[in-house]
Amino acid sequence: MIAAARSRLHYGWVIFVLSLGNLTVEGGTKNSESVYFHVLKDAFGRSATYTSAVFGTAGLVGALSAPVLGILLDRWGARVIFPLAGLVILFAWWASSYATDLWQMFIFYGIFAGIGHTTISSFSMTATLAPWFPRTRGRMLGLADSGNPIGQAIFAPLAGYLSAALGWRWAYRIFGLIFAVMIALPNGLLQRRPPQSPEQQPPAAPARSAASVSDPDPPERRPRRQGAPALSSAVRDPAMWLLVLTRITGSAGVQLLRVHLVTFFVLAGYSTQLAANTIGAVGLVSLFARPMVGIATDRYGRESVYTVGMSIAAGSVIFVVYLGDGTSFWPLAVYVMLAGLTDGISGLIVGAKAADLFPTESLGTVMGFVEMGRGSAILLGPVIGGIMFDIQGNYVQAFILSAAFTFASVCAMWATDFVGRRRQRAA
Repeated sequence: MIAAARSRLHYGWVIFVLSLGNLTVEGGTKNSESVYFHVLKDAFGRSATYTSAVFGTAGLVGALSAPVLGILLDRWGARVIFPLAGLVILFAWWASSYATDLWQMFIFYGIFAGIGHTTISSFSMTATLAPWFPRTRGRMLGLADSGNPIGQAIFAPLAGYLSAALGWRWAYRIFGLIFAVMIALPNGLLQRRPPQSPEQQPPAAPARSAASVSDPDPPERRPRRQGAPALSSAVRDPAMWLLVLTRITGSAGVQLLRVHLVTFFVLAGYSTQLAANTIGAVGLVSLFARPMVGIATDRYGRESVYTVGMSIAAGSVIFVVYLGDGTSFWPLAVYVMLAGLTDGISGLIVGAKAADLFPTESLGTVMGFVEMGRGSAILLGPVIGGIMFDIQGNYVQAFILSAAFTFASVCAMWATDFVGRRRQRAA
């Protein structure tokens, strides 16, 4: 019985490694899109608005499918959902590589890849990992979220290299195969349902293992949180919709820029490969920053860290708009440091806040709706940025609008905390 308890307690670290791998793929898919946007725009000869709409469609599909995927995650489990996502990603990227016109990319990449990418994104990581570490969820989510910048650091420069050396079609095929293998095999073999699910009921008299010193209140024995709504009422809870609003506005600030970053740097006078390497360098800095952000949210509060981090993110954008001159390297270096310190913190902190407010058995559903907010931003952000560029010929106004969305996101996060505290006092 002691061995069984020890096994349940420590299996969370296996889930952590799987989550790290899944988010490495997500980082690779999302952060290589700015490279492919620049390549596809030239390859098909379409406008920035039309080309960016391919990636925006993936966001729309993600927004529409995320609540359903969250429900399926709660019901079927990650061991079924994640391998299926890997196969969908393989099909989507390979089919996209054979597109002869950009409209076909709307189907293969916008729809199929959009579903696959959303399934293995940060919302599902929060639902599957957070229940295993109830005392240190901010820290563990931050550590796992470092997979995103790992993917960014690896796959953004690799996308630039493969597109230049082999062409974008072979780059898509290679990426699709790598992503499918990274997702389907390990998750199919090793995934487990989180604690408190019907498949992992606590033993009648659980023994205290030596490892319980580091987590004296393992998730199997934790009582249900007071004031946390049941599954049937979660979607009617104002706190959930405020989290959705936080995610929409925070992601919109990021997505206005993400797809267009390489083109922006090229227009400023930097080379395409240097632009891709800059995005990869942001990922390297973020690799070390995200775990620190997670620890800080456990210690200083989700809202305070969110406010400081998102403010720095907005400042990095304004900085590069006005000081990037195409010849000097130092503006890129400062941008890498500022953006790297804050890259991806919106999803990390929103996920930790959701795990604070909602019970395990409905967390997948809640995070699916939160992911809907992110998907909406992935749709709107690139398209708005493309329209502004086509009208104005630059990205200055788009970058300023990005900073405004960031400020709105901070306000929504504080409102979420206010509503959540009032609900707990009422309970």
